Amino acid sequence: MELVLEKSSAEVVLKPAVDAVFALFDGQPVLFSAAGQKIYQLDQVGGFIWCRLAQGASLAAVYHEMGKLDIVEPVARQFVRQAISSWIDRGLLDVDRRMSTNCAFSTVLGRHRISVRAENRDLLQRLVSLFCASDNVDGQADIAVEAMMLEDQVLFGGIDAGLHRCGVEALAPTIKARLTDRLIRSDRWVFALHAASLAKNGAGLLLCGEAGAGKSTLALQLVGAGFQYSGDDVALIESDGTACGIPFALTLKEGSWEWSSVLHSNWDGVTHRRADGAQVRYLPVSNAHNGSLPVGWIIFLNRVASGSPELTALDQLDSMRRLIEGAFAADGRLSTTGFFALKEIVSGARSFLLTYCEAVEARELLVDLCNGKA
Repeated sequence: MELVLEKSSAEVVLKPAVDAVFALFDGQPVLFSAAGQKIYQLDQVGGFIWCRLAQGASLAAVYHEMGKLDIVEPVARQFVRQAISSWIDRGLLDVDRRMSTNCAFSTVLGRHRISVRAENRDLLQRLVSLFCASDNVDGQADIAVEAMMLEDQVLFGGIDAGLHRCGVEALAPTIKARLTDRLIRSDRWVFALHAASLAKNGAGLLLCGEAGAGKSTLALQLVGAGFQYSGDDVALIESDGTACGIPFALTLKEGSWEWSSVLHSNWDGVTHRRADGAQVRYLPVSNAHNGSLPVGWIIFLNRVASGSPELTALDQLDSMRRLIEGAFAADGRLSTTGFFALKEIVSGARSFLLTYCEAVEARELLVDLCNGKA
């Protein structure tokens, strides 16, 4: 898709959330959040800022009017920033504005159509890098993400009912985490696994492991060996035991950027910062698989400092226990439906523990396995 990009000049206008109300008690300004069931006490300056925003005043107007109260502009900006940051985090503020639809694209994740709009080119490029494929299909989206600048912060909404904020570098990882959570909570999935997922000959391959196990790096190696990429972080499981990856672009940590650039010479990676402080880049994979597949192989990753790669066959009960340890559901509980979906998976798949050091060597073992040579 060719994106038509332009910088928006519209100003962000903040307004009270629909369930946030202002009141006075003996002249003391307070806010009540119906969603949070809490009362927040304000000082007089905070009460003034809230009332002016509720009346539709722009931030520039608020700064100017605070100057008439003998509050110099740098101090006024600090007061306003602290106030609105606190109110956004508590779900008390929303945003009222129209953004340019020229800075937009759409995509499909886990059978959900996602539309994304951004205020300017820089924000849009950060969000485009999250996805393997994008298009400009018109129509109703299941999830509509909007991102806009407010001074040096990004405001975003659309994934849930609230307005949120983050730094520019944290935007893409934050959106990815929230979209993943939203998809996991969809009624069609009984639970999710920490697993990279790939497709080979109509069957799914799951690479199971926590962060740092090497799922993304090994998935990239297998894509180079002819596997079809489906996701590198979470696999969603349906009640019939089929698995569906979430085909975000591959997440690569700093140590793998150099060789990824060599393998993909046209890759212009933008650096992002996750909530854990790690710097990452996203590598889109062409022709990613989007949909559910029966699971043919389950590989539990055991990354070690040295040694040759080794596959150890696991029986169904051992595999079941390991999958339960790595499974999670929206409500935090594995249901009986989820249990039997797991049983369906381990009954129809071959399970192995892969102990390895180098992803290149491990790839050869897995290629042979899936081709029936191991």
